[in-house]
Amino acid sequence: MNYQELKEVVLKHNKLYHVDHHSEISDEEYDILYDKLEAVEEAQGWADPDSPTVVVGSHAGKLKHPYQLYSLKKVFDKTEIENEFKVITPKLDGTNLTIIYTDGKFQRAITRGNGEYGDDVSHLMLYCKGVPEYISGSLDNIIITGECVTDNKVENFRNYVSGALGLKDANEFKTRNIRFIVHDFLGTELDYTIRMGLIEKIGFHTVFDENLCGQYPQDGVVYRIDNWKRCNQLGYTSKYPRFAVALKERGELTAETVLQDVIWVIGRTGMVNPVGIVDPVVIDGATIGRVTLHNIGFIEEHKLGLGATIEIERSGGVIPKFNRVLKHFSTNTRIEQRHAEEAVGYSLRRVGPRLYCSDASQHDSVKGLEYFIRILEIKGLGPKSITKLRLTHPTDLYRSQEWQTLGVNGDKILAEIERSKSKPYNQVLASLGIPGVGRGTARRIVTHLPQFNRLREIELAQINGIGPKTVESILAWLDINEEWVTTLPLQLEQDQSVDAVLQSHGVKKVCVTGKIDMTRNEIADILSEFSYNVTNTVTKDCYALITADTTAKSSKMTKAQQLGIKIINYWDNRSDIMNGKL
Repeated sequence: MNYQELKEVVLKHNKLYHVDHHSEISDEEYDILYDKLEAVEEAQGWADPDSPTVVVGSHAGKLKHPYQLYSLKKVFDKTEIENEFKVITPKLDGTNLTIIYTDGKFQRAITRGNGEYGDDVSHLMLYCKGVPEYISGSLDNIIITGECVTDNKVENFRNYVSGALGLKDANEFKTRNIRFIVHDFLGTELDYTIRMGLIEKIGFHTVFDENLCGQYPQDGVVYRIDNWKRCNQLGYTSKYPRFAVALKERGELTAETVLQDVIWVIGRTGMVNPVGIVDPVVIDGATIGRVTLHNIGFIEEHKLGLGATIEIERSGGVIPKFNRVLKHFSTNTRIEQRHAEEAVGYSLRRVGPRLYCSDASQHDSVKGLEYFIRILEIKGLGPKSITKLRLTHPTDLYRSQEWQTLGVNGDKILAEIERSKSKPYNQVLASLGIPGVGRGTARRIVTHLPQFNRLREIELAQINGIGPKTVESILAWLDINEEWVTTLPLQLEQDQSVDAVLQSHGVKKVCVTGKIDMTRNEIADILSEFSYNVTNTVTKDCYALITADTTAKSSKMTKAQQLGIKIINYWDNRSDIMNGKL
């Protein structure tokens, strides 16, 4: 069949599965069709705008919310709430979800996402409590939004629930015991209490059920206006509705723990930031295993040392902070500048209470930028161009720069930077310079956590080959660097279904022998990026043998010749090998 015919077949089965909830072919058969379509589009260099590989809401894409979702403005004093805000409901500390019913039948479940677009998690709803497949009564077509919670006893409640909605396997989702509780009925011209009463009559659990909601963690109380006309009159700001607010406690939540280690993380300005690793404690339903220690001056002021018993606090934020020392352990364990230098591997300069990389922080930040450029394969942008334009950080590449000063090469670099925006998320993740996260580790992470905004869930994911130290390094790095990554115009999520197809259908085995200029793990990480699997032995299913010496009479060379396996000289073809051209 031609391209148009193939596209229509995939679109047909897409609709059958996602809209009609019926399949005529197996998942494996669908994956083969989808993979073939993507391969055709890649070969011809273009795709139709309505192709399921590119349209929003397709096989692995985003769905647009029927109504824009807004956050609630936070207030910390009851006196800030106007008298007309008379309806009071609990603010459950779970994960937001929108549910759509059409003609009385469940149609869609969409995560909050950015409020405009979210992920389609309809395949999980069979095992979500409080989400029936059919509803009866006068309200056949409804759009409701609410909070997902779990009936399981877990420490990190919010992350646990959020992680559940990111699962592909519905059977695994079933074990999470997720429940949906409605907090609004959208698209109706009815007062809030009236429309919520109608939802209750259908049989849904709502935030008006005090007994049910009392079983789950809450992070405040919601105050809202009941009158629909008044709400419509007030409208919205760019971020918040003007007719509802969330009352939060201003008080600080604290816990006692022991400081076990310090991780030193280089920020975007070259400043070296200390992050303390502590014995895990639970604060406000979240398990805390690390705290911000601000800077070396702060550490010295409090005479902090490893083994010290400390008090930490979590005051409405995400990153817990050190509060005070309750008991010193030993003066011999005091944290000093030399510990930071040993951790990062070079001398640091002191500016007031802070530590910076030597040479005005330029050397190390540029080093990180060069690594970013190399991994994302932005060609033509070398050290001379970086120095000339005074580029120091990945974010500089996506801002207005005087590229014309580089002559013809400037236009070429701009085109390369534009191409970097379409590089897959696993490659982007590997480029960020996160300690311990190279190409191979990035691919393993992305398989379990396909969005950057879920990377903090790594402490729960239990990914094979990624140990506790790497996890702590990633979390500490995020504490310092997460914000600027989210500003990059790059792919920060992975098409997981397509990636799985490529891995299962396109992986080729290669064997590497002889002494080359990198370790076996390093070349394995690079080649895995191009769907090659490096093995230690030559077998009949090997695609190629990469060797440092084609004249060598090794057993691997002999066997490769006997089996007719392709033999590639590493030194003659290094550039092609590094780019996956075998």
